[in-house]
Amino acid sequence: ELEALTAAMEALTQASARLQERFSPELNALAGQYMARLTGDKYTAVSLTRELEGFVNSGGVLPRSALCLSRGTADQLYLAVRLAVCQLCLPDKPPILLDDALTSFDDQRLTQALELLWELSGEQQLLLFTCHRREGDALGGAPGVTRIEL
Repeated sequence: ELEALTAAMEALTQASARLQERFSPELNALAGQYMARLTGDKYTAVSLTRELEGFVNSGGVLPRSALCLSRGTADQLYLAVRLAVCQLCLPDKPPILLDDALTSFDDQRLTQALELLWELSGEQQLLLFTCHRREGDALGGAPGVTRIEL
């Protein structure tokens, strides 16, 4: 039994590594495009480790770990990654639900994020839940946006 379990674990580890090698470049590229949009081209590249630790690069020599970024920039990074994963892994385009995903964004970050989300909403439904008024105020009057207050 131990040999069978060991062989199964090795097979799963190898399969995971192969999947990650195929998927990671595409995920990094798309997340990088989203990150560039979210940051006004300040950070134009994203990379994820096998443990899904995020790094960004602004064209400098060394990438910066998410742990060394401001809270707002780190949240931009993980929003970019989540959106990229949805784009790549959900071909049927189900609705994307975001719950207070923009709370740590300053006004400029919020504007950039809402522009990207509005653009993506042309391809699939996005539901943005928040307890703040500023997202609704910023989107007020945008075509195709429905605001519901509870």
